Amino acid sequence: MLGQDLSIGNWNSYQSYHSASYITETPDKIYCIASEGIFLVNKNDESISRLSKINGLSDFGAKQINYSESAKTVIIVYKNCNIDLIKNDQIINISDIKRKEILGNKLIYNITIKNNIAYLSSSFGLILVDLDKEEIKETYQLFVENNNTEIKDCAFKSDTIFVATSSGVYYADANSNSLVDYNNWHLYNSFVSNNIAASETSILIEENENIINVSFCNDFFIKTKSDSIFFYDSNLNFLYFLTHDLIVNAKYSCYDKDANLWVADSENGLLKFEDLNYENSFIPESPISNDLFSLEYFSPNLYMCHGGHTNFGNWNNKDGASKLDENGFWKNYNYYDLGNAKDIVDVAIVNDNVFFSSFYNGVSQVKNDDLVIRWNASGTNYAIDTIGNWANDKRLSVCGLKTDNQGNLWGVTSSVQNPLFVKSPDDIWRSFYIQQQIKYLYTDLVIDSDNQKWIVVGRDGGANEIGLLVYNDNNTIMDDSDDQYKLLNTSVGNGNLPSLNILSIAKDLDGEIWVGTDKGVAVFYNPSLIFSGYNFDAEQILIQEGEYGQYLLSEEKVTCILVDGANRKWIGTESSGLFLFSNDGTEEVLHFTSTNSPLNSDNIIDIAINPTTGELFIGTSKGLLSYRSDATTGGLVASKTKVFPNPVKETYFGPIAISGLTTNANFKITDINGNIVFEGFANGGQAIWNGKNKNNERVGTGIYLLFSIDQKGKEKSISKIVFIK
Repeated sequence: MLGQDLSIGNWNSYQSYHSASYITETPDKIYCIASEGIFLVNKNDESISRLSKINGLSDFGAKQINYSESAKTVIIVYKNCNIDLIKNDQIINISDIKRKEILGNKLIYNITIKNNIAYLSSSFGLILVDLDKEEIKETYQLFVENNNTEIKDCAFKSDTIFVATSSGVYYADANSNSLVDYNNWHLYNSFVSNNIAASETSILIEENENIINVSFCNDFFIKTKSDSIFFYDSNLNFLYFLTHDLIVNAKYSCYDKDANLWVADSENGLLKFEDLNYENSFIPESPISNDLFSLEYFSPNLYMCHGGHTNFGNWNNKDGASKLDENGFWKNYNYYDLGNAKDIVDVAIVNDNVFFSSFYNGVSQVKNDDLVIRWNASGTNYAIDTIGNWANDKRLSVCGLKTDNQGNLWGVTSSVQNPLFVKSPDDIWRSFYIQQQIKYLYTDLVIDSDNQKWIVVGRDGGANEIGLLVYNDNNTIMDDSDDQYKLLNTSVGNGNLPSLNILSIAKDLDGEIWVGTDKGVAVFYNPSLIFSGYNFDAEQILIQEGEYGQYLLSEEKVTCILVDGANRKWIGTESSGLFLFSNDGTEEVLHFTSTNSPLNSDNIIDIAINPTTGELFIGTSKGLLSYRSDATTGGLVASKTKVFPNPVKETYFGPIAISGLTTNANFKITDINGNIVFEGFANGGQAIWNGKNKNNERVGTGIYLLFSIDQKGKEKSISKIVFIK
């Protein structure tokens, strides 16, 4: 099962690799930048490997890459101007430029290699990186009319260095020791070009704006156009050109030492041609895009929705949703697969039918990966209604799909008079009236233990935030005469929310409703009292900070909340990464940021969990990754106990996971003679042992027995653990 072989506390990357943009060649590999990540193709067997923060890179957002044959070093430049060097299987970070405060733009456009120096063309000059000393050597700046000019590209023709700038092409003696003095640079051509390349005898200054990139690779000049590749000899004599059905949005081309052409295409990945004949394409298994709005896990699949809406996300998006199956394979459902539905923001499953909500085109129903129907206004008896003031394009803005225990599918439609709707198992659709002065924008929905619907109101028709809407149909969805609803706000006695800007909502294992706002977290401890007339107000969690107390995450925008199998709270924020808190929120268990973990961004968009393995899927503003947590969902009855790893080899020193236990079970580990070595309690359905005894000493080689007892003193389960010291 996916994630089962990932050790507790370890990470996995699920970033996209579909949009290839740049290539470099080493003696045995092709490095490709795709969707701001990096993957490698072994030139001998065409196997694929990946590079990320998880296996050593310092950052995410790769922009340029090149290789120095003399220094045997790969240099990577990131969008934020961070730099990594890969040499001798080690990764060395040079963060000077990333950390430096620079007035105006701070951008690196290109990398040119000469001997053991990398020349970085940038918005603030030509930066020289010494690949041997692994440091910034110096920076050349060109001043034109007293203004520092941007340098877009660099090339060497014999002993002459050329730079393409925003003020024309300049040249200088490459052997000069005084190029820091801009007076030693001379105007070669006043034409403004972003692309230049050179051989020992010729300089190519590209003037055609339709040419995306130019390069000089292994004695050939290559011009890359979006749909074709042009070849010239080292004296710029035209040779031939290449077109192919898969070359539709080419960004860069490289001709390797084995006479293969490699093309980075943003739609079809990395393409390989032998003797100008197409041979293969390379896209590592990955989602179609790093953009995401929401994540949902329905065993055994993870769904990643790529859309957005007027308040948030990648609006007007046709990438649909991507599905990760238990074997690690991805499938994309795009705009056309979903019956011409864009801006997919949520997903729900009823009896093997997958429902995708579109913030533009209603609800698409899929079964066995085939479209069944796209539900629109007329097909649902207008339960999913058309936005009145956008009637010309018949927009159906649906969000927040959820199912109840009776198999009903619930959702909300924004900017209509009857926003809450339901589809019964026999395809009867109904909607529910809400009195609104201005028709609201709805963004999420949660169903509580009493079957009440908690709906996040993003804002009204203007810029005013509203709060939460709670709707109670009294479990009579065909009779609205006994229905009740209430809008909750910041007023005492009517919600006592810390803010009207609600960003997330979740129900925990005790039935409490946790709400994330732009001013931290609030909890409705008694949601059943909403319509009782008694006090039901939300409460903020007071935590101790040194000598002072403050409310939990009160300075943070809480973007998502997830409850794990131990009822602990995973909380994502817009700018401070991901937190794990105890079940009551008073104790911080973990805090991951882009600085102390492989997270590629501190902006957490959404989170989901595989309840069986504890693999936590983390969607950030820069893509998807996962963390193997130490909690799973337990059961009332113990299932088959699984221990990982087992046997525990002498080289393994990480946590040992024991899954399949009853919820929060007490467990004991004994030696073969029955002596207790270790005991504790499970997190949900999973227990963790560090391989040590009560004296904190690593246990010796042998067979150890596991005994598990639930909280009522019943349900014993026994497993064996083989330990090698």
